[in-house]
Amino acid sequence: MTRWLRIAARTVHLGAMAFVLVGACDGTIPGDAVAALVASGGYLVADDVRKHGPDLFRYLQFWAVVAKLLLLTALLALPDRAALAGFAALIVGSVVSHAPGWFRQHPLVGVPGPCAQPSTDPPT
Repeated sequence: MTRWLRIAARTVHLGAMAFVLVGACDGTIPGDAVAALVASGGYLVADDVRKHGPDLFRYLQFWAVVAKLLLLTALLALPDRAALAGFAALIVGSVVSHAPGWFRQHPLVGVPGPCAQPSTDPPT
């Protein structure tokens, strides 16, 4: 069930980002889309905290979320730069979420996360 909730949250998140980005380009950012973006992103972060515990805050994937929140703030605060901030947030989110585990869970401090550990399994 958690997997399906995560898939639903990611779908809402991507859809909301599309509305925010189009709104940023048109100069009319819909508040409901921003709320859906923040709520779905909050769920995804909460699910990551559930899975990884406090270690999540050491990984690059968490700091990419912080960067996206800063870009969303810039998008809302600087209307003349909204499209640029929106595209930057889209690029950061897409690259980090589709990057290999060794990149996403690269630690800023401490040991790498489980996806960043070298595999000890023999090649198949």
